[in-house]
Amino acid sequence: MIHIKDTKKVKLNSTERTAVALGKFDGIHQGHMLLIEQVLMLQRQGYMGVVFTFDMRENHVFDVSNMKTIYTSDEKAQVVSDTGVDVLVEYPFDDAFAATEPKAFIRYVLVDMMRAGYVVVGSDYRFGRDRKGDVDTLRSYADEYGYKVIVIDKLKQDDEVVSSTVIRKNISEGDVRSVIPMLGRPYSMTGEVVSGKQLGRTIGIPTANMLPEERKLYPPAGVYASRIRIVQGEHACHVDPFRVYNGITNIGDNPTVNDKGNITIETNIFDFDRDIYGQIIKVELIEKIRGEKKFGSLDELKAQMTNDIENSKRILGNKVLVK
Repeated sequence: MIHIKDTKKVKLNSTERTAVALGKFDGIHQGHMLLIEQVLMLQRQGYMGVVFTFDMRENHVFDVSNMKTIYTSDEKAQVVSDTGVDVLVEYPFDDAFAATEPKAFIRYVLVDMMRAGYVVVGSDYRFGRDRKGDVDTLRSYADEYGYKVIVIDKLKQDDEVVSSTVIRKNISEGDVRSVIPMLGRPYSMTGEVVSGKQLGRTIGIPTANMLPEERKLYPPAGVYASRIRIVQGEHACHVDPFRVYNGITNIGDNPTVNDKGNITIETNIFDFDRDIYGQIIKVELIEKIRGEKKFGSLDELKAQMTNDIENSKRILGNKVLVK
């Protein structure tokens, strides 16, 4: 997959017309996947498949400093790549772009840059200055610019609309299990394994530590049953390239890994004793086991972690999970 970002000079290296899905695509949930499936169908017919979304920069429309996303840019790119789409465009959203009139967006972005033959959007899609553009706007210029519009209705699960807003709310409350059917996969965190204070190793429960990403949404502090994949590094293809390990992950407020007071992410991988410092792992959170606790001694901590491990194994032994 081609991933285009950090530029407004988007040029697709193809003479083919494109099928473009438009949206924020935060989380790339099952509702988003309906749009992507339409693009993939058109891609199989000879169109170049494109997912067009935004890279939020400082602007006067959105408070970017307080904006937390389900996926980082790299995580989003991996999910989109896994679908088989040809191109992901993360277009810089700044004040200049926010001031773009709807017709100008259609003319210069969809037609000139994307060479759109099909435009695929959700039924509530809005675009352009002051969000003045909508599905009817796209349709009104379709004949003039030679593209067709496909509109996808909102997806519902158990009579509730699947949305990034609901998913973010549930994650922020620690209800990671409930987002699995909405995302179509567990909530996850991907990052490099870094050195910590090795407190877990002293009690026989070593952890793989990751640093938090500034703009990524994390669930509240606590211990979670987790599944781990080594996605890049020496052991990424060890025995089975699709190997998934079980474990427990602690998300905390204490500066165990860094001294900036940020949250820490520490994962004990069951039955695993290899050195993976510097390698990239993906940690999927399946269910919250408990909240964060303060312990008076290492013996108390070890006893609790042993209990957490047993609880995690019980949870992960339940086969009714998204694979």
